Amino acid sequence: MELVTFDEAWARLERHVPATINIPTDVWNPVEPRWLTRDVSAAVDLPPFSRSMMDGYAIHAADLRGDAPLRVVGDVRAGDALSVSVTPGQAVRVRTGAPVPPGTAAVVREEWVAVEGDAIRLLRPVISGESVQPQGDDARRGDVIARAGQLVDGQTQAVLRAAGVHQYTCPRPLAAAVLATGSELVTGPHAEGGPPPGHVYAATDAFLQSTLSHLGVEIAAVEHAPDDLDAIVAAAKRLAAKVDLLILTGGASVGDADYARAALAALDDDAPLLFERIWMRPGAPMLARPTSKGFAFGLSGNPAAAYVQFHTLVVPFVMRWLGVRGARPFPLMAVLDGDVHMKPVKHTRVLRGRLRLQRATLMFQPEDKQSSGSLAGLVSTNAIARMDGHHLARGATVPVAWTRGWVPSLGLV
Repeated sequence: MELVTFDEAWARLERHVPATINIPTDVWNPVEPRWLTRDVSAAVDLPPFSRSMMDGYAIHAADLRGDAPLRVVGDVRAGDALSVSVTPGQAVRVRTGAPVPPGTAAVVREEWVAVEGDAIRLLRPVISGESVQPQGDDARRGDVIARAGQLVDGQTQAVLRAAGVHQYTCPRPLAAAVLATGSELVTGPHAEGGPPPGHVYAATDAFLQSTLSHLGVEIAAVEHAPDDLDAIVAAAKRLAAKVDLLILTGGASVGDADYARAALAALDDDAPLLFERIWMRPGAPMLARPTSKGFAFGLSGNPAAAYVQFHTLVVPFVMRWLGVRGARPFPLMAVLDGDVHMKPVKHTRVLRGRLRLQRATLMFQPEDKQSSGSLAGLVSTNAIARMDGHHLARGATVPVAWTRGWVPSLGLV
């Protein structure tokens, strides 16, 4: 069985990323995680008119420093159409967000004037442009306001709406299915005292579903199958025919009850198996291949190993598929907060741990337990780091990737 390096495994995946299918998306639809696949330009000036930034009075340039009374000749509120202008010796009352009348040089805040009947008197001089945001000050029509690779969330959608954008281009949503295999899996609550002897609770599909949903992938199905070749092959073929992405967990090794390879091989006779073992710890047994509808992965049945495989290779692959051109494993660098000593091996090791920002430096603290049998640490884990070699000293710089609570496009565009 061929063993490939971690970098070679990623290179093979890069060459087989399915084409991104772009679709128009209505900016007024509910927000779902999506990435822009084309730059977006403002359709109108932002703001579309010169507006007041305060409640106050619009005055003419001739009256910025004068102390003569100014006659109030109008009142403009947000949403009003302008029907008045400002000339020397006059003022127009305006509200925050309202358009300022023609001839306005500044808006004098209410607390800076004394009201004298139908006139006002300035209590202090003001400068030209005070409390006025000019039309197009934020962006001009035609300016690029969001670039390809940007995650469209509520913040981005708010800007697009404000700039008069009605549609943006994003990838067609992907549908995924998870098939967890293993006769030992218990897939629901059990009586007090834990699962039956020799059994464990199914866990891996929880973080697979969560992260895929965060990426904007629809979870079409989550199924479980016992260690039965015919049952696993039948389920894999049925699911792969319906979804873009199939993730099979369990049975990825070479034991006599490991059926992932046979299941993936049965999906499409013409598609190549890109790899089945990687010089990586944890998670060396891993399968990947294209399918007639998209792609399929076979991950370890060990939750900690599957976690590493998924976040190192599957997540950046899916992001590429979704149009994030710069997505790659370990896109950031961090300073190691702690010494790491491991047994010398040829493998690329993947460390689980926590990323945090210390002043202006991204710091990575490894979990104390790095064994593939250690799962409890995932409660606090939010990142992974790459380790080539068997020793890293505190202060070393290591490649890292967020695994939760992250901005996926950070460092990728």
